[in-house]
Amino acid sequence: MNFGSNKIKEVKSVRSFFDYTEQDDLDFFGDDTKIIFWSYESKTGEVTITGGLEKIYGFSSEDLPDDNLLKSFFGPDDKQGEDIVKQFLHAKASFDQEYRTVKKDGSEIWLKTKGKPVLDRNGDIIRINGTTRDITEKKQIEIELAESVTKYQSIVENGAQGVYISQDGKLEFANNQMVNMTGYSEKELLGMSYDQLLDEESIELVLSRVSAFLDGKENGVQEINIIRKDRSKIRVELRSSIIIYQNRPALMGTLLDVTAKTDALHMVNYLAYYDSLTGLPNRNLFYSTINKELETAKVNEQKLALLFIDLDQFKLVNDTQGHHVGDRLIQQVAAKLDELLRDRGFIARYGGDEFVSFLTYEDTAEVEAIAERIVTEVPKALSGELTVTPSVGISLFPENGEDINSLLQFADVAMYHSKRDDDRLQRYTFYHHAISSEALKGVQLTNALRKAIELNQFHLVYQPKVELGTAELKGVEALLRWNHPEHGNVSPMDFIPLAEKSGQINRIGDWVLEKAMRDMRAFEQPVLLNVNISAKQLIQENFVQNVHARLQETGFPAERLNLEITETVALYDVEKTMDKLNQLNKLGVKVSLDDFGTGYSSLSYLSKLPIDYLKVDRSFIRHLEADDTKKSIIKSIIEVAHNLNIQVVAEGIETEEQADLLHGYKCNLGQGFYFSKPLLFEDLLNYIGAGKSIAELR
Repeated sequence: MNFGSNKIKEVKSVRSFFDYTEQDDLDFFGDDTKIIFWSYESKTGEVTITGGLEKIYGFSSEDLPDDNLLKSFFGPDDKQGEDIVKQFLHAKASFDQEYRTVKKDGSEIWLKTKGKPVLDRNGDIIRINGTTRDITEKKQIEIELAESVTKYQSIVENGAQGVYISQDGKLEFANNQMVNMTGYSEKELLGMSYDQLLDEESIELVLSRVSAFLDGKENGVQEINIIRKDRSKIRVELRSSIIIYQNRPALMGTLLDVTAKTDALHMVNYLAYYDSLTGLPNRNLFYSTINKELETAKVNEQKLALLFIDLDQFKLVNDTQGHHVGDRLIQQVAAKLDELLRDRGFIARYGGDEFVSFLTYEDTAEVEAIAERIVTEVPKALSGELTVTPSVGISLFPENGEDINSLLQFADVAMYHSKRDDDRLQRYTFYHHAISSEALKGVQLTNALRKAIELNQFHLVYQPKVELGTAELKGVEALLRWNHPEHGNVSPMDFIPLAEKSGQINRIGDWVLEKAMRDMRAFEQPVLLNVNISAKQLIQENFVQNVHARLQETGFPAERLNLEITETVALYDVEKTMDKLNQLNKLGVKVSLDDFGTGYSSLSYLSKLPIDYLKVDRSFIRHLEADDTKKSIIKSIIEVAHNLNIQVVAEGIETEEQADLLHGYKCNLGQGFYFSKPLLFEDLLNYIGAGKSIAELR
C-alpha cells in the first residue's frame, strides 16, 4: 500500500460518502460533525474524504499535493504521528489512536483516528474506512486535570499538615508530614489502627466524634494526643471529613501540630494561677479555693480561720540590699510557709511581701499554735543576715464574717495591729472590733476623699508609653495623685482601695477621665491616652454611656482613648463585662488588660475579651535580664498575645538591657523610669512642644 502518492477525492456529504464507500456502519464512527470521514483503497491508494478537512487542518483538498500526502497532515518533525498512520494502513483489525500534529498555520492540535478494515475472502485488505476527529479541547482538559492532580498530590504529600485516610479503622494512606509527626515510616503506618497511635483519652474522643460524624452531626475540630514511635506525645488539632477512596467511603483527617502552642498556653495558664517567683498559688487560685471552702464550711457548719501574713522591714531589705536579695528572701519565706502549712491548710502569695492562708479548726488554740510557729520559725529559715519577721492577722469564720472580702479586711486590720505591737514575742493578732488605729485612719481618709475633688486636692501626672526600639512616643498613662493637707501625698495604693470600698471610685474615676481628656485634647501629637478603670467602675450599668458623654463634652477623639482594666474584672459578671467592652469598641475606644499575670485572668477570658493591649505587670520585668524563668514567661505571654492579635505593653522598665530584651522578644510598647518618670501635664506639653524627644527625659 502506498499512501501518499495518489490523489484525494472529496465527497461533499457524509451520506454520499457512505454510499460511495458502500458502508452502512455509521454507528461505528459516531455522529460528531467536527470530524473527517475517510476511506483508503488498498489497491489504488485512492483516498476519499468528507467532513471538516478545512476546519480541522486549515486547508482544502485542492491544497493537498499529489506526491506526498502524509507531509500535509504532519509537521516536518512529527515522525511519530506519521509512523502511527502508516501502521494503521497495514492493520487487519479495527484501530483507535490519539496523536498530536500541526495545522496549516503551524499551531498544534490533537487528533483521534479510528479505522476499520474491509477484508476479502483471503483476509487481505480491500479498503480501510475511518474517521479523524479534532480532540484538542478534550485533550487540553485532560492535561490540565492531570496537572491539577499532580499539583494537589504534591500539596497533600508535602504540606505542613499531616493527612491520613482510614477505612474500617485502619490507615490506608499517610502523607510525608504524617510520617514526620509520628516517627513511623509510611510502610509502618499503613494498616495501623487508632489505638496504636493515640492515648486512651484521645481514642475515646476520636471514636465518639467519628460516631457522631457518621450520624450526620457536626464534627468540628478536636485536640488529641498522638503517641510517636519513640513513645513521646505531641498535641494535634484534628479535622475530619468523609470521602470516597478507591470506590469506598473513607474517613480523611488532617492533623496540625499544636504542641508548641499548647505548651505556651499551659505556661500562661500556670501563670494565671501560680506565682512565678515562689511557685505558690496566687490570688486567683486563692479566691477560687477559699470561696469553695467557705461554701463547704457553711453547709457542714465548720469553723475556718484566715491568716494574713506580712513581712516586717521587707521594704528596707529591698531598698538597702536590692530587689534580687528581696526576691530571694520571698522565696525562702514561701518555702518555709509551704512546709508549715502544706498538710494543715492552704497557703498562697497574695502579692509583694504578703501571704494568705486558711484552714479549718475546732478550737482557736489550734490556730494560735500555727500562728506561733509562723512567727517563730520563718525567721530561723532565712539565710545570711536577712532580718525580717512576719506579722500575722487572723479573722474567723463565721465569727468575724461570712464572705471572703470581710474576712480579708478584718485579717488585714489585725495584721497591722500586730505590726505595732511592742511585744516582740507575739506577732500575731486575732481580729476584734477595737484593735486598730489604722482602721480609724482609713475612716478619716475615706471621709476626706469625699471632699478631695471640691477642694482641688487631686491632680494628674502622665507617664509616657513608647515604641520599643525607636523610643517614639505612642501614648501617655494618666495617673492620679492626692496631696492631703494633713497626711501629705497619699499613695494611690492606700486611697484607691478606700475609694472602692466606700463607693466613691466612680465619682473619682469620672473626674480623672474628664480631666485627662481635657488636658490631652490640647496635645498636638495624636498619642493614645491611657486611663485606668477599676472593676467597680466597669460594672456600672451606665458606664459606657458615661464614657460616651465625656467624649462628647470634651470633644476628645474616641480612637485616641484607651481604657485599662485590671484582671479583677474576671471576678465579676463576665458576660456583662464583655458586652460593655464590645460597646466601647463600637464607640472606637480601645481597651487594655492591665497588670497581666498577677490576678484573675485566664486564657478563656484572654481569648474572649475584646481587648487591644495586654499590659505585663512590672513584677515580671524587674530583674528580667538575670532571670531565665521570667524571660521564658515573657516570651510565652507575647507569643500568645500576638496570636490573638493583641499588642503587648511592658511596664516598669528601668534599664536599657530590659528594654533591649523586650524589644528582641517583639514586645510592642514600654513604659517606666528608663524612659521617663510621670510628668505634670504642663511639663510634658512644654518638653515635647520644645521638640525634645522622650529619650532626653531620662
